[in-house]
Amino acid sequence: MSLAAQAETLPYPDSDSSDGYDSAYYAESYSGSYHSAPAPVSESSSTRSIFPTQSFFELLGPMDSRNGHGHVNIQNWLTDVNLCRMSSGSWDFSAIAALRMTWFNGQGADEMDVDRLYTIWLNMNASCVISGKTRLVFGLTPEISTDFDTWTHNNIFFGGHAMIAGPLNDRFSYGIGIGYYPQLGEAPLLPVFQFKWKAGNNWSLQLEGARLSYTKKVGEGLTWGPFVSIVSGTWTIHRDRRVRQFEWISGIAGVGANIGLGRWGSVRPRLMTDVGFSFGNSGTLKTSNGNHELEKRHYDPGFYLRAGLQFEF
Repeated sequence: MSLAAQAETLPYPDSDSSDGYDSAYYAESYSGSYHSAPAPVSESSSTRSIFPTQSFFELLGPMDSRNGHGHVNIQNWLTDVNLCRMSSGSWDFSAIAALRMTWFNGQGADEMDVDRLYTIWLNMNASCVISGKTRLVFGLTPEISTDFDTWTHNNIFFGGHAMIAGPLNDRFSYGIGIGYYPQLGEAPLLPVFQFKWKAGNNWSLQLEGARLSYTKKVGEGLTWGPFVSIVSGTWTIHRDRRVRQFEWISGIAGVGANIGLGRWGSVRPRLMTDVGFSFGNSGTLKTSNGNHELEKRHYDPGFYLRAGLQFEF
């Protein structure tokens, strides 16, 4: 869902690099369409041991049902860990594992009271130079997304992407390609596009994964600005003695800030916060293969909050 998908089949911009892109790439799954953390900066030829890159808590709600059946609020906790980040010649490789736990709390809306849900995914990416600073990027994202009350092959999704990424000049960089997201059911292919435009006076317009933001860098310690994003998730659940697929999607609009907390040895932690509101909220119950809708509920806008830490090495 922070909530996806993430998005998330895209190279991470690196504001400190001369060409606008870091040498590592990160892809989030569709159901992990969370706001992406910056990839850690490292020497292009070095390897990295296991370390966390971000951990945050997210709250949506309460959101009243449009048909009068109570309200729902959602809490998410997500953390991810770098497993591999290395280069060999013109090739770069990276792998990140992530865990998201989700709680749906329905008050007077039993169909939304689905308790604890789990999403575990692994993002494996490889890229190679094809011309100058332009790179060809490949990614594979296996994912388990379930309540763990039942186990079928429908709990496992294998997504992936292929794209071309690089800078056009010192102010504009891009990525464009195609992604495969089996959580989408009968239409799993989507175009993938991202960009970062340095508009001047420390302002940047950036589309990254499922998040469009317009941010200003204030010195070395603070970046802030408005954003819109998509929060979504898809899980296999056990409901009424049957295996079903449950899907949630929300639009988010608000203001975000990223605040540097100094250095802890070789680590540069940053506090990330978002405050805003959700809109276009809906929950859908589908058949186990996700191809047919059984029930869909719509919910009014609600409060949105995200807070957590990013770690740069």
